[in-house]
Amino acid sequence: MLQTKIVIKFLILAIMLPSCITPYEPHINSKDINKFVVSGQVTDNSDYQTVSISKASSVGNPQYIPVSNCYVRILDDKGNEFLMQESSAGVYQVQIDKNYLTPGTSFKVVILTSDGINIESDFDRMSECPVVDSVYYIRKEIRTDLQGQVTNGIQFYIDLDCGNINSHFFRWEAIETWEHHAPYPKEWYYDGTVHHISPPDFSRIVCWSTEPVRNIYTLSTLGLVENKYNMLPIHFVDNHTSRLMYGYSLLINQFAMSEAAYSYWDQLRINSGEQGGLYEKQPLSIRGNLHNNTNPDQVVLGFFSASSLKSKRIFIRNVQNLTLDFTTYCTPDTLRVGGLHSIDPSEYPAFLAGNKFNFFNVQLSQYCVDCMSLGGTNIKPDFWPN
Repeated sequence: MLQTKIVIKFLILAIMLPSCITPYEPHINSKDINKFVVSGQVTDNSDYQTVSISKASSVGNPQYIPVSNCYVRILDDKGNEFLMQESSAGVYQVQIDKNYLTPGTSFKVVILTSDGINIESDFDRMSECPVVDSVYYIRKEIRTDLQGQVTNGIQFYIDLDCGNINSHFFRWEAIETWEHHAPYPKEWYYDGTVHHISPPDFSRIVCWSTEPVRNIYTLSTLGLVENKYNMLPIHFVDNHTSRLMYGYSLLINQFAMSEAAYSYWDQLRINSGEQGGLYEKQPLSIRGNLHNNTNPDQVVLGFFSASSLKSKRIFIRNVQNLTLDFTTYCTPDTLRVGGLHSIDPSEYPAFLAGNKFNFFNVQLSQYCVDCMSLGGTNIKPDFWPN
């Protein structure tokens, strides 16, 4: 009898337990939709200073909602004013002479929308940025799951050495560029009739793609014995893509920031999930330095900052002791029964493998003959080595 009661209690407890676990679902109020979102910064290493103005969209339907026809100015703490022009929808730019862009100077942005809403940021002080000390990589294995499986690749690191510069708050952004190839030129194709391109078109054989790394990297040296830091991990590139096949470059932009800007970006870093997923930690309510002076109760999302900037680029070819687990995106396909007539008109022009004398019974995908089908450009970047 006692055993029966224990079993019943256990079953009741087992039924009740799942009902006690409530998944975290972020609640987005309707009033949070259509808030103004302002993003921009002044740096001492840019031809144009840029500010973007948009409206927040719903989580279920994320989209960019630009705010056009605004009157936008950047002001410094020395009484100078720089009027911005709208270069594209919701994006405003201005050239500022480098004589004005000196560490120690503070800047703010003032916005007047077409319907009379006044938005203004706090002043943000430009800190002095040291040169990027070192950018390097180490071949590394990273565990990918609980079963002990690993992914091979290269881990990038940077070293920071501020020397005599009295700056303590930093952010880095990484931009990667890689070369990728299509293995075949455009030579034979079929669109109801067979065509031969002579000489073959090799213009889409080699391409370069450039993408920003989405992760956020921040560091405060406040409280460290020395104003330096070694081996800060920046970016990991695995061996499962074409990135490391022909040539790879990583550009590191290093920003020295105010403490307020650092706090904002560091909270963004935490909120982005690098320190845990959404279900491990509820997202932070991130407040920037922008204010809606017309409707003070309405929060303005984003941050306007002034940052000194230094950059360094690293090039990589033929990583030693790293085997690439990747060959090509190109998958030649033997034509089905019926030969050329089996090709659906929706696939025209259908490229074919062949030589200068004749085509083969093999159809090539766009990936085989056009490297731009994977994105990027076939124009070699100015910074790319020969």
